[in-house]
Amino acid sequence: MKPKSIILLSGGLDSLVSATIAKKKTRPLFALTFDYGQRAAKMEISSSRKICKALQIKHKVVKIPFFKEFKKLLMLQSKNVSIRKFSNLKNVWIPNRNGLFINIAACYAEYVGAEFIITGFNREEAEEFPDNRPQFMAAMNHTLMFSTLTKVKVRSFVLEYTKKQIYKLGLKYSAPMRYIYSCYLGRKEMCGKCASCKKLIKARENRKTFR
Repeated sequence: MKPKSIILLSGGLDSLVSATIAKKKTRPLFALTFDYGQRAAKMEISSSRKICKALQIKHKVVKIPFFKEFKKLLMLQSKNVSIRKFSNLKNVWIPNRNGLFINIAACYAEYVGAEFIITGFNREEAEEFPDNRPQFMAAMNHTLMFSTLTKVKVRSFVLEYTKKQIYKLGLKYSAPMRYIYSCYLGRKEMCGKCASCKKLIKARENRKTFR
């Protein structure tokens, strides 16, 4: 019997493809999308809902209101900001975000009897963000051995891949790629110029448009 899982889903390429593979290799009980006041919250939630509908996975939105106190963080501001600022790692970093997401998901996982928390951690993001690295995942799994009675584990089906490889993997697994939303700005249409959009364009073999 396939192990039960909970999926962390942002609507971006990495979590989408990992979720699609998880649908085939595990029994996803539901996917979690977090609203922590990020600029793109509305679009990420909309994208994730569509992905879950396509994959036939239940979807939950979890709000994290205390992040609103971090008013200096660019990603949490609604005012107009130069797109160039969204190419700087320090400007898009949210303190302990992935650590918090995993711990919240672990609460759900233990309660509902899920063995795995599925993430979109990958090799390319790990080059810039330390909380995408295999060492981080291993450290979280070590912690969860003590913080959950059921020893919930974190897993990513795209851990060893670059964005371009993940995109090709998504095509291989017939992932619903048309629902990807991967823009830092949170506009209805992805800007195509922020760091996240540029990575998606590069993954799609340098096409100039998303559609």
